[in-house]
Parts: sequence; structure tokens; C-alpha cells
Amino acid sequence: MSVSIKKNLIAIGDIHGMAQTLELLLSTLTMEFKPENTRFVFLGDLIDRGPNSSQAVDLVCDVIDYYPGSVCIRGNHDMYMDCMSSLSIAHDESTTWMCLGGKTTLESYGLDPDDLIDSGKKFNRSHPRHMSLFRNARSHFETQRYYFTHAGVDPSVPLSEQDNHVLMWIRKGFLDSTEVLEKIVVHGHTITGSTLPEIFENRVALDVGSYRTDKIAAATFVDDELNGFFVGQVTASLSEVRRFDHQMNEI
Repeated sequence: MSVSIKKNLIAIGDIHGMAQTLELLLSTLTMEFKPENTRFVFLGDLIDRGPNSSQAVDLVCDVIDYYPGSVCIRGNHDMYMDCMSSLSIAHDESTTWMCLGGKTTLESYGLDPDDLIDSGKKFNRSHPRHMSLFRNARSHFETQRYYFTHAGVDPSVPLSEQDNHVLMWIRKGFLDSTEVLEKIVVHGHTITGSTLPEIFENRVALDVGSYRTDKIAAATFVDDELNGFFVGQVTASLSEVRRFDHQMNEI
């Protein structure tokens, strides 16, 4: 079901523990957009691969607390943290997670990657706000014109009947589809070829490869119309936020 939105909506692409870049990007966005007329939608993959997942999740929680109506969408990486918070992660899931960057995430929390049960108990005790964020993350968020999710959708299935696993993992069949969908899909999960936001007839792609490029992207929507993009980047020699209009022309 679609919900009414505040005047401004900001969608943030994959973060992957790149807290320093996220902090820079959010500092710019929160100066310009105020809580009374803005909500944030985080498209998932807050954790893994990058070095500071715990700090990145803290920043996301702060924004969601300060901007009423803001939401976090569950990414395929976040799913593993959700499992651990429930103390129900299976052995094959834990092995996969460690290969996907879970070890770095747990170390950022000061937890032992070799004992997920004990680590899960400690995580639940010491980070209740993070635990709640992962457990309550959504599969998607909708407005009248846009459908926000982590990976994409199955174009052959109505939006109201999408499978949650598909929403977290799909690539083939979605990224190569030119089919006009019920709504324009705003997503992350797959790094764009340009490592900048990319706009298509049926989708807007916001994964700019944070852990590889030190970049995180945001798309801004005003009155449910795509308004522009911000791309933050922090490296050893660079700290900047670039701004683009709704057609990706740099401003």
C-alpha cells in the first residue's frame, strides 16, 4: 500500500560500514533538509565489507530517530545481523556471512566471529537500538510514483506480490529489463558501471560501490518527483559532497 510522504524524501544507497563517508553525506543533507518536512529511506546493506559498521548503524539510527517517518530497508547483508539478533543463524548462513564481510562487521562491534551465539547475546544486550533497527527493517517502501527496495523486483510479478528474498537479492531479470513497471524502482545492491547514480526508464540505481570507491549516494525527491542527487566521498586526500540535478548533470 502506498503512503503519503512528507514534502521531501531522501533515499540513501548501500553504506557497507563506510561510516566516515556516511557522516559527511548526512551532515550536508541534514543542514539542508529539516525533520518537519523530510523523511529518509535507507536502502539497506548498512554493514559488512567496510571497516566501521557499528558506527554506520549508529548514524542511521540517529537519523531515523530525528526524522520521524524515516525507514530502513533490509539488505541481503543486513539479513545476517537480523538472524544473529534472533540467535537463530544457521551454520551455512554464518559461513556465507563471513565470506561476505561479516567478520569485519562483528569486529567493529567488538564481537567474536568464531562464537556467533555468544556474540549474538552480547549484541542484544549492548546494542538494543541496533537490534531493533535490524529486526524492524522493511522489505520495501512505496510512494505514489516510486517503489524503494534493496535489490530490485521481479518484473513478471505485481509489486503487491513480490517475494522478500527477491527484493533483497535479484539482479538477473531486473537489471536487464526495459519493461515499464507499475512504479519506478529505486534500489541499491548492484554497483553501477559509472560508480555514480544511474537513471533508467523503470529504475534509479544508487549503489555506487561504497567499500570500493569510498562513495555513498543519495537521491532526493520533492513532492514525489525526483529532484537530484548527492554523492559523498572521503579518501585519504579528499573529502567532498558532489551535487547533481535530476538528470545527473553536476551542479
